[in-house]
Parts: sequence; structure tokens; C-alpha cells
Amino acid sequence: MAMAASMMQDREDTKSAATLAEIQQAYFDRITSMFEDVYNVMLKHDQHPQSVSWALSRDDEHVKANYPLIEPFVDELAQFWEVMSEPVRYHLQDLEALKGVFGGDLFPSYERNIASSSGLYLDTIVLTDPFMNTRDLFSRWPKEESVRMFLKHGLQLMNYRSLALAETANPIVAILPFESALDENYRDSLFSAASKKAVIHAEKIFGQDFSNVEELSEFLSTFDTPDKVISKIVDQSRLLFDTEWTEPTESQILKAIHQTASVAGDHPGEVIFNQCFGRMSQATDISWKSLSLGGVPLIDAPTSWQYYNWSLEYDARRDANSNLPLHMSRGMQHLAATDLQWLGDIPPESLIELRKEGALDEIRQMLSSGVNEVVSLNPDNFFRSADKIYDNLEQAFSDHQRNIDKLRAKKWKFAGHDIGSWVVAGSIEVASVILGTPAWGLATAAISQVTDAPKLKDIPRKIKDLNQEGNQLSKSAVGMLFRHKS
Repeated sequence: MAMAASMMQDREDTKSAATLAEIQQAYFDRITSMFEDVYNVMLKHDQHPQSVSWALSRDDEHVKANYPLIEPFVDELAQFWEVMSEPVRYHLQDLEALKGVFGGDLFPSYERNIASSSGLYLDTIVLTDPFMNTRDLFSRWPKEESVRMFLKHGLQLMNYRSLALAETANPIVAILPFESALDENYRDSLFSAASKKAVIHAEKIFGQDFSNVEELSEFLSTFDTPDKVISKIVDQSRLLFDTEWTEPTESQILKAIHQTASVAGDHPGEVIFNQCFGRMSQATDISWKSLSLGGVPLIDAPTSWQYYNWSLEYDARRDANSNLPLHMSRGMQHLAATDLQWLGDIPPESLIELRKEGALDEIRQMLSSGVNEVVSLNPDNFFRSADKIYDNLEQAFSDHQRNIDKLRAKKWKFAGHDIGSWVVAGSIEVASVILGTPAWGLATAAISQVTDAPKLKDIPRKIKDLNQEGNQLSKSAVGMLFRHKS
């Protein structure tokens, strides 16, 4: 108890050194100084980060001028985060808000601002620093690719600058790298957890047991042609490279080899191994970060979403001591056919004005169902069956859609945009796994046995949590995917 009290005091001292807003400003000062000129050109020509970064990476003079800037810039950012990631994490952990923690990719898609899709349903969206995620790859990529990714990262971050620096009660966007990009001990824990799930995933694909990841690697090392891989597959659905790929399996394997050859080599078995391990690492990382920050995983890519669902499934399978049911619900997927609607096309400037004017609470109150109910997903309400999960979500969004019509009728405007123009159609998918193990307090060992999460991540953010008896709530791992119709 005394050690915990001392740690909490150190924690408060760390937070008091700088506010979250000050740290985010210091971060974006660095991003702005490097990328503002090319960002202004991008805006002037109404382009996006993908097109601009691709075009400039094809210019030999631009590559020659910018490639030498990458290493010192990324190293300086790494030094910044070595000092600042801990206070940012503490500030976000203590933030009493609905938090969505982005994962499943380096950064949200350039095609759509993720705050526009989910900024009404989440108070704060935590994005990772894409430079830290690819820190070790810049030296391994060809120069042109390094410059392209360098520019793309910077321009994408600039698109979120106004949202991150807006003076609102809760930050709309905050940047915090994954600990796997900074902490070697954390990476060791992540490697252990991801290895176990990679083995389970491979067992599903090939229909045979592997005692450990080394045995799996040895097994896959014999597959030096796509034909040898295909001959051993028993569950084709789990050999998933991309949900949009529809080619025959052999073509998909060759395509995957082509895309990763510069980093992962061209051996088919190694490509499969890297796919299993990399995807399970990614899914586990976002689960741990969300748990640490008290947020909900927010995933923007359907392929990553599928692997996240599988990761939850494998977590539950490994809990041999629990007889509690696994609840997997992609409950909203069937509602896509009925044109589910939500407020998901909110211009950033309108979102900022909406927050500053205090209109968010009024809009949420009008929507009633579908905000806290969907984002928070209290496990106590969803423990009976998968059907119960679906029924609750369907009812929540049925109420939600009726209230959207009421909002449209008000004809409110924010930053010159009518609220009715924000309505989009598509599906909102929810994944949930209920493990029934205490997440906080004195029983931290129990949750670590289920998730392999590092022990220090389970220390409660308030010392009083240690003294509460009989109030250890079950923890539900939850994820959300907002999918637009084209």
C-alpha cells in the first residue's frame, strides 16, 4: 500500500510538470516546422497526403534533398517521446471521458478524418505517432519509399493539428505512441503474448497443433512455394491478407510476397509466419493500450478488425480456468442493409465549434440511446448471450436513428455547416469479449494471466481503488469499427 501511494505521488508529480495541451503543442510545433510548407501546397491544390507524398517521392531532386532529414528528425521525436510519453499517458488515463484508441494501422486513412466519423460518439480519440511505428523501417526501405512515407506521415498529422490543439474541455484528438515503439520490456511481453496467439491462429489455418512459436516457424520454413502452403491449408478463411483481395490463394500469396519482400523477404512460409505474428502483435497492442488508457479500441481497417476479433477469441480460449461464455458480436453488420445512419461526416471546424459552444451534451441528450450504450458497453448488460448483445445494440440504434431526424429538423449550423449534412450511411460493428476477471485493484494477477498484460499497467489510477472491497467489476474488451458505404 505504501509503495502504491508513493508511485501515485510520483505519478502526480510527473503530470504536474506539463499539461496535456502543452505537450501536444510542443509535439505539433515539431511537426509544423518540418511539414507546414508542403502542407500548404497540398491544401492550395486540394490534394491529399497520399497523392502529394507519392508525387514528391518520384522527384529525384526532392528525394535527394529530403532523405538526409529523416533520421535526425525521427531521432529527435523519439527523444521527445522518451520524456513525454509517460506524462501524456497519465493525463489520458485520468481523463474522465469516452476515449477511442486508434489501432489496426499506422494511422487513420487519408481518405477520411476519423474524428469526422466518430467525434460525436467519442470525447477523445487517441492516435499513435506514425513516425514511431515505422522508426526502424526508414533505413530498410528504398530511399524513394522512405521519403514517401516520411511525407505521408507528416501531412496526415497536419490534418489533425487543429483538432489536437483546439481549446476544448476534453481534447478531441491526442497523440501518444504505442509503448511497443519505445519500451523494450513492453515489447518482450508483447512478443510473448502475440506468439501464443500466432500459434493458435496457425493451428486454425493448418489444422494441426504446434507446441510453441519455434515449432511453427520450423514447420513453415519448409514451404518454399505457394503450392506447398496451399496443400496444407484446412481453413482458407483465416489465411487473410486483405479483406478486399479476391484473387485465388496462390495469387494472394504472391501479391503479399511482392508487397513485403523489401522488409520480410520472399519465402512464402516466412510471409505466412510474419502475417500470423504481425497481425496478432498489432491486435494485442491495441487491446493493451486501450486497457491502459481506459478507452475503447477504434479500428479503421476491416482486415485489422477481423484480426482483432480473432485475437479476442484466442484470449478467451487461453483462459482455461474460466467457464464464462465468450461473447463475440459484430452486431451491427446486418443493419448495413437497412441503411443505418449516424452523424459521421462532421467537418473538423464544425466539430471544434460544436465542442466549444457546449452543444455536444445537448446533441447527445437528443440522441439518447446509441452513445454511452454503444461506446461503453457495460459487461453487466451483455452477459447472457450473443443474441442479447445484438438485441441491445439494435434497440439502441433504432432509437438513435429516430432521434437523428429530430436533430435534422432543428437545422443547427456549426462553422457554416448544417447538421443534417453530417448524416452518413453504413454500419457500425462492435466486438466484445467478456472474460469475467477483475481488471483493477488487488486482483491484478488474474487479468494478467488472461491477457499477458505487463503487471504495471494494472496499477489503479486512484489510491482509493485499492481500498474498495466487493467492487471489482468485470472487464470487457471492446472494439468498434465505423464503416461507411461508398
